[in-house]
Amino acid sequence: MMQLEEFERVEADDGYIGEAPLKVKCPGCCTVPEERKQVMNRVRSRQETINKRFKDWGILFKLFCHDIRLYLDVFVAIAVLCQLTIQLGEPLFPVNYDDEVMEG
Repeated sequence: MMQLEEFERVEADDGYIGEAPLKVKCPGCCTVPEERKQVMNRVRSRQETINKRFKDWGILFKLFCHDIRLYLDVFVAIAVLCQLTIQLGEPLFPVNYDDEVMEG
């Protein structure tokens, strides 16, 4: 959480509710209004879509059978490929968040 700026927050599921209450917004937090929970779920679903794209490459669960020093390069290459697929026709779904639509 130290990488976040002063008023920057992350959204997570309730598994992270106690991690850093001032930095993590979870559906189970007492400060989250009921009408915001649906939007929060949609935001997290976008992130899960990205996670699935990484998992499709097998980078997150298959045994890496090469020099461990190459792992970061492979991970970055997969991140670039995922970004390119978004930009070239497989975008994430939009989320209306504070009356602004997040595209991606």
